Amino acid sequence: MAKYKFIIYAFSCVFIWSFIPSISRFGQKEMDHFQFLFWSNVLSVLAVFVVAVMMGRNWKQLLFVPFPVMIKVFVLGALDCFFYLLLYYGYSIENGVAVLVIQYSWPLMIIGLSFFLFKEKLSIKQMIGMAIGFIAVVITFTQGNITQISVQHPQALLLVFSGAFCFALLSVLSKHFAIDPYISTFWVFANSTLVSLIFLLAFSKFNWPVGDSLMPTLLNGIILNGISYIIWFKAMNSPDSPKIASILFLSPILSMMWLILFFGDEFIPAYVVGLGLVIISGILCISAKNNADTQNKLPDDFIED
Repeated sequence: MAKYKFIIYAFSCVFIWSFIPSISRFGQKEMDHFQFLFWSNVLSVLAVFVVAVMMGRNWKQLLFVPFPVMIKVFVLGALDCFFYLLLYYGYSIENGVAVLVIQYSWPLMIIGLSFFLFKEKLSIKQMIGMAIGFIAVVITFTQGNITQISVQHPQALLLVFSGAFCFALLSVLSKHFAIDPYISTFWVFANSTLVSLIFLLAFSKFNWPVGDSLMPTLLNGIILNGISYIIWFKAMNSPDSPKIASILFLSPILSMMWLILFFGDEFIPAYVVGLGLVIISGILCISAKNNADTQNKLPDDFIED
């Protein structure tokens, strides 16, 4: 029965995260991406703090961390802020399916960063996954016509690609920082809130989430970006985490369905092909990466209830 618990956790996250593109669009009807991210971060900090305390973490351990740890989580928080800021911007102006393809290019970037930063060896499976992921990105930018860029807002997709790079770097660094997941998540969101506030004051204006933006902001901050992280930690506590992690790539398929259903995003065959390829790429890269990590995993990496 225990393995089914982990599968339920994973599928719960897949279902929750599949709504990120749609909820971000609903939330940005009366707010820009700077405002939407800031309020989502504020709610995520509160949600993660409450859940961590309920799960037995001491509030003093959460709030007071050594300075070296604070530096690490500030870097992670800044990367998290950049990722979501650029992602929300992409979903606000570009075809959602195209953004999905670029968003899920982060697994191949994780492999590349692990190779260049930490000299980790590449397996044949990883190299194939990276090649497939690159093809998926090219197809998305060109809509299948590789002689020209065909998307309406190529700069938006480039920014989303930059955001995916930030998320990949966050993932690689968080693995090597070896910080308690509850403490790390709380401070990542706290520092992401600080950085998003700086961007808000510099490029936008303070605005309360009201009207049609209130409910999407609450859902995004508390559940999609807050509690879901805790659920994913529990899913990754599975002894068979590589297979569990692969379930994640069902999320963009559901996301595509919601985007077409709720917003009538244009169904472009090249985007669907790109999405399929990037999912295959992600599964190949992540499964190979997780297999290597599982063999070298320390006991501290596991999360106890």
